[in-house]
Amino acid sequence: MAQPEPFQHSFKYKAWQRKLEQNQIQLKNVQDVYTRHGNEGQVLHTLVKLDATTPDGAKLSPLCFIKGDAISILVVLIDEETGDKFVLMVRQRRVCDGSETYEHPAGMIDEGETPPEVALRELKEETGLEIPPDELIPLGPRAWYSATSTSDEALYFFYCERRMSGPAIRALHGKSTGKASEQEQTRLHVAPFAEAHRLVSNLHGVLGHLLYLRVVGDYATLETLPF
Repeated sequence: MAQPEPFQHSFKYKAWQRKLEQNQIQLKNVQDVYTRHGNEGQVLHTLVKLDATTPDGAKLSPLCFIKGDAISILVVLIDEETGDKFVLMVRQRRVCDGSETYEHPAGMIDEGETPPEVALRELKEETGLEIPPDELIPLGPRAWYSATSTSDEALYFFYCERRMSGPAIRALHGKSTGKASEQEQTRLHVAPFAEAHRLVSNLHGVLGHLLYLRVVGDYATLETLPF
């Protein structure tokens, strides 16, 4: 592995620091509690302990998990004969508790990258699908923050639709994907839209489904979703 990048020199740390400045937060001290680096030495994420004060004199939470912005892409496969919609998901283990999850392809945005560029790259790496840029559709004009207020992570949502034959759609199910070098042990999982909504196990996935159905006006499918 290349020489690890100091966390305070990283693109993600500097972007987080700019957000503090925009919000008029006075950062008095920051300490690196734990930093995970990629194979090329780049900072992937950092847990920091900080001493920071708001403009009205209140203290911020002393811990922050710096991840940076990311993308999530909903892949909708449409049976070209029946018109039925399927969702292509990534099946893997959650880091925090080892539970099995069903998620949409996603990835972190690095320095010099745009959200659409990352979405196209992650789609190819995680599913093997390649699409032209004009088939990648944003689900909203901005990023949404994660539920927890102790992380700076914000997500840009996209979707793409791909018409395929029934056998081609089924052939993707169970395909092994992911980079062994990055400890990714993933498999593809194809499910009808309503079943995918039941299986998806994070708020990002649920939001992606609802945003997509609203954007394309598919209220018939929306009514079938389990809640």
